[in-house]
Amino acid sequence: MTDMPLTYTLDGNVGVITLNRPDKLNALTPAMMQELNRLLDQINSDDEVRCLVLTGAGERAFSVGFDLDGLQMPETTPELTAAVEANFRIILKIWNLRIPSIAAVNGYAVAAGSNLAMICDITLAAEGARFGEPEIRHGALSPLLLLPWFNGNPKMIHYLYYSGDTVSAQEALGLGMIARVLPPEQLLAEAMRMARRIALVPPYAVRMTKDSLRRTYESMGFMNAQYQHKANDTLVLGSVGIPEKDRLFGLMESGDMKAFLEARDGPFKRM
Repeated sequence: MTDMPLTYTLDGNVGVITLNRPDKLNALTPAMMQELNRLLDQINSDDEVRCLVLTGAGERAFSVGFDLDGLQMPETTPELTAAVEANFRIILKIWNLRIPSIAAVNGYAVAAGSNLAMICDITLAAEGARFGEPEIRHGALSPLLLLPWFNGNPKMIHYLYYSGDTVSAQEALGLGMIARVLPPEQLLAEAMRMARRIALVPPYAVRMTKDSLRRTYESMGFMNAQYQHKANDTLVLGSVGIPEKDRLFGLMESGDMKAFLEARDGPFKRM
């Protein structure tokens, strides 16, 4: 496996992006997000690519979201707004791809990692995978608000967003968040099999069908909801003088992740 934190290969007509920081649970750095942005632009302009598979290296995580270890928050409102906007638009590029995308989720897919998995057209998960949006526990919001659009139990989705709890792959399947649950050793092979079958279909018809599906959600307010959520995320992150948030963000910026995670998640573990 290459040392590059993000890899891309073309297997026939299937593009494969791998988040490749398994020792850090594939946590997303700013450099990884910029490379993902570049690769998505490249894929979208390459007629040879008819389907995209997105996965994470290792067995423990697809991605645990943005790398919070020592993360320094932007100091000015314009810098904060630009950072939120950049991550928002990069993740949304998967939604706007001309071709279908398949997420193959191994292990944890939480926070921005959950966003990357959920925004794909098809999401497969290994047994043992977990999904959730824990950012609310340290006073932040998810980059995009996706779960209400792709599930069969809105009330449970409300709970997940409000509590920051996670659900298992089987629970996610029951909620309609994912398409299938597979043994870990079969996950990537099944994602590739499905992608190759899609790649056999006339590409123009597939692209037009994806466009129709995307526009269906957007006609119901999908994009309006995302832009409102982005504004709320920026407002929350820019708020000052909130003791709980200030304490947790201080621990995060200090790089003491053990203390940060204990302060954030400890009370929930003791319930």
